[in-house]
Amino acid sequence: MKQNRNRRQARLYAFQSLYAKEFHKAEDIISVPRAEEVNPTQGMDVAYAEAIIQGVEANKMTIDALLQSHSPKRKISQLGAVERNVLRLATWELTISDEAIDPRIIINEAIQLTKDYGAEKSYKFVNAVLDAIAKQKVKTSALPED
Repeated sequence: MKQNRNRRQARLYAFQSLYAKEFHKAEDIISVPRAEEVNPTQGMDVAYAEAIIQGVEANKMTIDALLQSHSPKRKISQLGAVERNVLRLATWELTISDEAIDPRIIINEAIQLTKDYGAEKSYKFVNAVLDAIAKQKVKTSALPED
């Protein structure tokens, strides 16, 4: 059976899981289903959803520090839970994930999640922060290696 790699669905699931973890004890949260438990018509890339959730959780302090450096006027801890978790997810994809994904896709997906679940105009803030992170990554990767 060919695996359908629907990253949009994986990002949505990962976002919902990360969001839920802020409000519930870890043992109360249903974990990401295994591939054999996912409805094949749903088409979610389960492995990618797991990678996002585990990656964000394992690197939360690093991600938050990076986000804070690109948002000096707004404390990351004081953002809405939707915006904070969308930013964490997208920042992980932009800076830590080994996947080669066009930054525009990551940013567009984050904007869409924010529009769907966040405050009315918070997508503009999410866009600005992620755009700055993506541009910084491009500058840094363009530096010659020692």
